[in-house]
Amino acid sequence: MTNSIIYLKRTTYYSIYFVILFLAILPSCKKGNKIPDYPIGSNENINSWILDSLKRYYYWNEQLPAKPNLNLSPKDFFNSIRNSSDRFSYISIPNDPSTATPSNRNFGFDYATVSDQNSAKVIGVIKLVLKDSPASRAGLKRGDYISKINGKTLTVTNAQTLQTEILNSDRFSMGLAELNNNTWTDTRTVELNKGIILDQREISKVIESDGKKIGYLYFLDFNGGLASSLTPVFSNFKAEGISDLILDLRYNAGGQVAEAAGICAMIAKNISFDKPFITYRGNKNGGAKTESIGTAATFDGTVNFNTLLQQNLGLSRVYILSTAATASASEVIINNLKPFIQVVLIGEKTRGKDEASFRIFDARSPKQVKWEMHPIVYKLFNAQGSGGYSAGITPDIAVNEMSILPLLQLGDTADPIVKAAIASITGNAIKTSVALNHVIPESFKADHILVDSRVQSAQQSIVTTHRLK
Repeated sequence: MTNSIIYLKRTTYYSIYFVILFLAILPSCKKGNKIPDYPIGSNENINSWILDSLKRYYYWNEQLPAKPNLNLSPKDFFNSIRNSSDRFSYISIPNDPSTATPSNRNFGFDYATVSDQNSAKVIGVIKLVLKDSPASRAGLKRGDYISKINGKTLTVTNAQTLQTEILNSDRFSMGLAELNNNTWTDTRTVELNKGIILDQREISKVIESDGKKIGYLYFLDFNGGLASSLTPVFSNFKAEGISDLILDLRYNAGGQVAEAAGICAMIAKNISFDKPFITYRGNKNGGAKTESIGTAATFDGTVNFNTLLQQNLGLSRVYILSTAATASASEVIINNLKPFIQVVLIGEKTRGKDEASFRIFDARSPKQVKWEMHPIVYKLFNAQGSGGYSAGITPDIAVNEMSILPLLQLGDTADPIVKAAIASITGNAIKTSVALNHVIPESFKADHILVDSRVQSAQQSIVTTHRLK
């Protein structure tokens, strides 16, 4: 009889996981049916480990092929046995960029390439610049325009090709432009090299409008320790006596369930440790389990639940800003706050990630397999059993942030999404969608989005949780 052992263990940096040990018992060895003893490091050995892991945990484990081709490279093998319904599972070797899906993050910015109604003019619009990054050190800022990439003028036909050039490069050039009196003028060229990007700080402020004190909070992702790091922000909101909260998740591609639960615990009224928060539904091995908000918020060990409750705002309503790049744990906040309080979603439809994963890696000593997997393991639901948002969550108030160009700084009260939230809070609710660029009809109208690097990055993110006991 043959035993195959897989370990999962906790890490202590931004991704925190529980140690998991399981024993998969394979059929008895019979004469003429002996399982090959593949050499360590061979594709067959690695792929056998991958297959054994997926048979235990993968949401679609019963649809795995009976006799897959073990000779393939590990990444090709993994992709060959992924279920056709699986949009997000991936495999990579840590600290090996050649095995990872590239993004713009190491350059420190995201942008959208847009065209006007007749595709007569194509321009790039910088949406996000990370602090202390190659982009910020080059003087780039949100709202800047891009006319060229690697010396090539952006067009409808080459927009995606030029974005691919960025993703496949360690260095590239970018030509900037300005719009003056409806005329585009090239200004300067910047060279960007990949760099190491540190954790990004939140943006928070208190907005006073029509006698209301409104808290505004933006953060980029749900890395481990986020809820703990935001306790001073919520403490300040509480001390200021805010009546409403705008949670800006427009570019937040997600991360850990624990941090999403921790943020929720500081927002909604009538929170207690044992209140049901999230339901995980896995395969026949995993079953289904509902977890309380206290258990969910503290499973990664980065915060004490009583500390979160001390900052609780006791709100009955929250306003959340979204785009197509709002995904994963951001959608957990949107969906899983609904049983507690009213959630007013403003902006665009979200990405639609109603599934979760935990990291699977080989912790044997010495390690035999360098690859790590993040397969879909669970479907996600809130405390009322509501989920199924794979097509995205539709906003209550539809607003396109490109309706005013240039883009304003995050948190600016004239930003169209923030403005719509304030109007709704103060009683001047917008009942219909905000028309694209209706405010500046004589300027460039961004009618068609050709490429959005932030949305592409959101496609690669995944809801991260732990193995349920």
